[in-house]
Amino acid sequence: MTTPPGYPDPAAPHPESAAGPVPSYAAVRPEPRGTIAWALGFLAYVPIPFVNVLVAGITQLVVGLRQRRHGGLAAENGVRAANWGLTQLCWPVLMAFSLALGVLTGEPTGDGVLFHPAMEAVVVTVVILYFVLGLMQLIYAIVGTVQASRGARVGLPVIPFLRRPRG
Repeated sequence: MTTPPGYPDPAAPHPESAAGPVPSYAAVRPEPRGTIAWALGFLAYVPIPFVNVLVAGITQLVVGLRQRRHGGLAAENGVRAANWGLTQLCWPVLMAFSLALGVLTGEPTGDGVLFHPAMEAVVVTVVILYFVLGLMQLIYAIVGTVQASRGARVGLPVIPFLRRPRG
């Protein structure tokens, strides 16, 4: 019995099996680098003044610490981002402390509290630091995200609250 024209011969080997195994084009996940912890720094630009610093700092802290489970570069960049998140969180603490000290050392008036002139300077300085922190956050978010996405160790200066991972 012959095979009709236009149909493959059932006795012939399948063309894919003759060439070997079929290559798999499944997506290969790249090794984690801790990029997400730095990219979340852009949350500081949520248009809610003062709260945005808290949101960005806490988010970078939590996500940065979670990068430690990946190990390697992701852990190191994650801890650096977590340290930057904690550095950002120093500002709200400083602001609350300076305002509380200003109220405690000020003179009560009918409309509120009149700050001591030295405390006015402290509060104005802390408010200026808010804008400096905003500029630094933009720079750190861009540089940290780019460096981590390229597979490099993010070397931005931060206060080292947390130790780098071992190994």
